[in-house]
Amino acid sequence: MSTFTTFLKIEGKLVWKGMDIFIFGICFPILLSLLFGYLLNNDASMGFSTFDLSYAAVVTIGILATGVMGLPLTIADYRHRGILKRFQVTPVSPLTILFAQGVIQLIAAIISFIGVTLVYQLVFDYTLSGSWPLFLLIFAYVTLAMYSIGIFIGSLVKDQKSANLWSSVAYFTMLLFSGATIPYEVMPRFVQWGMDILPLSHGIHLLKQTSVGEPMSDGFIHFGVLTLCILIGLGGATKFFKWK
Repeated sequence: MSTFTTFLKIEGKLVWKGMDIFIFGICFPILLSLLFGYLLNNDASMGFSTFDLSYAAVVTIGILATGVMGLPLTIADYRHRGILKRFQVTPVSPLTILFAQGVIQLIAAIISFIGVTLVYQLVFDYTLSGSWPLFLLIFAYVTLAMYSIGIFIGSLVKDQKSANLWSSVAYFTMLLFSGATIPYEVMPRFVQWGMDILPLSHGIHLLKQTSVGEPMSDGFIHFGVLTLCILIGLGGATKFFKWK
């Protein structure tokens, strides 16, 4: 445990020296929550319900930025600089490295979640209609699924160029077409069919249903997709982790 704690402190200092995690993981979701609040909450044509549903979508952006973008890029950078190769001859296992990076990125995601929540509640008087404990549990499960995808990418890519390519594809695709930024409800039905393929779409559906207190009638499908991401992501990362 002492080895992991020491490793976590060192890695945390290195990661937080960069501005990417601060800008994209924390500031961007908070600024977007302000934008959504003013656009959706004050526009009678859009209706309050659209604003109400937007909260569950915006809180996932911090997860997406830290888990699908920040996590694999950090791991790929360590591989590129030969840091992972040096770890290979130490007692540090791939699981320790992956878990430590996950914890570091998770701290930023939690800060983002708190910031977005405060904006919605204090600035726009938002109230969660559903159960907070259930919402937080589902939020944690969605986080695990997204981080599993990021860990899988970071464990398999050969270099920073590949990591940047695959992370960007996964990040921007889900950012734009999962309902995180563009509301799922306003999209044409044929576009929604494409959005339903993306894992984050299923997480946002669950969070929206929970936030407004609706029954999760199709929850089995959504949980099934997220569970598949976790099993494939973590299982594949552990088995095929590349040291160099």
